[in-house]
Amino acid sequence: MEHTLEIGLRGHGINENLPPEDAEGNIEYKLKLIHPTKSRFEHLVTQMKWRLQEGHGEAIYEIGVEDSGLLTGLSDSEMDLSVHTLRRMASKLGATVTLLRNRTIPTENQENGEAAEFRHAAEFLVRKVPDDQQFIELRVAVLGNADAGKSTLLGVLTHGELDNGRGRARLNVFRHLHEIQSGRTSSISHEILGFDSVGEVVNYSDSRTAEDICENSTKIISFVDLAGHQKYLRTTISGLTAYVPDFVCLVISANNGMAGTAKEHLGLALALRVPIFVVINKIDLCPPSMTARVMEQVKLVLTSPGCKKTPFRIHNRDDAITAASCFTGDRWAMRYLLGLALKRWRSLY
Repeated sequence: MEHTLEIGLRGHGINENLPPEDAEGNIEYKLKLIHPTKSRFEHLVTQMKWRLQEGHGEAIYEIGVEDSGLLTGLSDSEMDLSVHTLRRMASKLGATVTLLRNRTIPTENQENGEAAEFRHAAEFLVRKVPDDQQFIELRVAVLGNADAGKSTLLGVLTHGELDNGRGRARLNVFRHLHEIQSGRTSSISHEILGFDSVGEVVNYSDSRTAEDICENSTKIISFVDLAGHQKYLRTTISGLTAYVPDFVCLVISANNGMAGTAKEHLGLALALRVPIFVVINKIDLCPPSMTARVMEQVKLVLTSPGCKKTPFRIHNRDDAITAASCFTGDRWAMRYLLGLALKRWRSLY
């Protein structure tokens, strides 16, 4: 797992090898899937079913990769045939296949050492909603100090409209009059963000109700918006323990840093052993030098003896996919820079 994350840490190297395949879990390596026999095909389908069960409805297939993790790659024709077989396998189970990313692997000419041709390895997401569920659900608790922009962030994500700079987006999240008047969350509120079978966002911009979003989605991200003010800390603790989130999103304001209750919220997530990712918000309001100082501050806190986390900064979509495929929270913490553009952050899911 650590080696997988090192792909992004070493300058986003495309040609780095993967760790050896694990017999457990939802990640499967296949060198090629070309014209399998009938018995072999049935075995592959059974194997896919096992990987989907291990991933609670989701599996990652690495094509063009040996079991040892070596990125051998395939020619264009071999890749096309392998993808065709992969889609046949998924169709047999009623699952969908989505391309996550391609890797280009140059092969050296033995005579002069120059690149002679390029081969390809590809990563696919196979998704099937379990038979006893209407959709796959993940719960994300949103923590951070007051005025970090948590509710505004959720309002933009779930409604698909940018904030006007005066708090319009957060009005879609607030539930009480005093929250609207003060601009601060004092209760536990819920918002959902859906994704269809091909990974497209389904939110309130094209669905009128939460029921419509659930009906049109195969995966739902349920956000639990918790209060950031010290006065409502007991309410925040209650929300964290009662809703048992799968992840914690710690929102840090770029113009304030780790101020107020941010460290307390981080400590709560660590105590509950919930995987953490950090979002640096409001970077459009600050000069790059201030954002850099906040990033360094977050890094120092995460690597301190009390946290013992190794920050993994998300630079691009490829990093987001790498981190999401092996993010457990035992050691790693992810960091994002966020302004008003949220498309990159969404690609994690």
